[in-house]
Amino acid sequence: MTNMQSVDLPNGLTISALNKTEAGILYHEIFIQKSYLKYGIQVCDGDCIFDVGANIGMYTIFLGQLFSHLKIFAFEPIPDIFSALKDNASNYSQTSEIELFNLGLSEQNRVARFEFNPKLSLAASMYDRELAESVSQDATIDDWVKAIAVDLAKVALISPGLARFFLKILSIPLLGSLCLTILNRLVLGKIDKARSIQIDCQLKTVSEIIRENDIAAIDLMKIDTEGSELDVLMGIEAEDWKKIKQFVVEVHNIDDRLSKIVSLFESHRYSTIVDREDWEVHKLMNIFTIYAVAREQVL
Repeated sequence: MTNMQSVDLPNGLTISALNKTEAGILYHEIFIQKSYLKYGIQVCDGDCIFDVGANIGMYTIFLGQLFSHLKIFAFEPIPDIFSALKDNASNYSQTSEIELFNLGLSEQNRVARFEFNPKLSLAASMYDRELAESVSQDATIDDWVKAIAVDLAKVALISPGLARFFLKILSIPLLGSLCLTILNRLVLGKIDKARSIQIDCQLKTVSEIIRENDIAAIDLMKIDTEGSELDVLMGIEAEDWKKIKQFVVEVHNIDDRLSKIVSLFESHRYSTIVDREDWEVHKLMNIFTIYAVAREQVL
């Protein structure tokens, strides 16, 4: 079991997390950028929400602060991360009903092996090799240092002045790799690949969950599953698509997956918008976000 940390958020909430860095990233993405409430995506009191790839539950907490009487189904397959999700859901679920599932969603009921590093829990995936291959192959060490410095300054994990310092010294030969090492030590500590472990996790399909819980409608399905997003969508049976009003899906564009998922949504009569979250690293990692709204929901 990974040691849990108590992290104070800028809005005054205190949460459980595996590390402060990732809590800061999630807070900025969900509370500041409001990444899951853009381009016509709407949530109302009493809605049914699927949080697929819930991690420590930051999105569930966010929704609970804004809306009441929600029915939230939150899915997180990694046991250590699930423990933090459970703590946070119990502390911030006073006005909503939250069902927690220590499993992932996929195209079929099966067991899959995940790669998990407590220092990089946001990257836990059963497609570790494929994600590595989807990263920009043209990016230099300078590109990565610039992107990391800019993104860490956004979430106040380093100061804007320190970020400018890193960007300035990149013009000096041989200092790029040193910058990256310093950034790793400042924020994540030395990331030891040996600390990564493999965990076998249970997977089910969206349609299984719908049947088992007698769900008539899902108002919003948020999917952030580090390479498993297409698998999740393929686990929705034909008769269940019409039950889901909205999607927000983070897509790792592996093998032209972005266009495949857009086509899948359009075939089921969803209007889609493709965007990127405000992270420089996402550009290098080839990550996009799809916002999809069932056409009968569009005014």
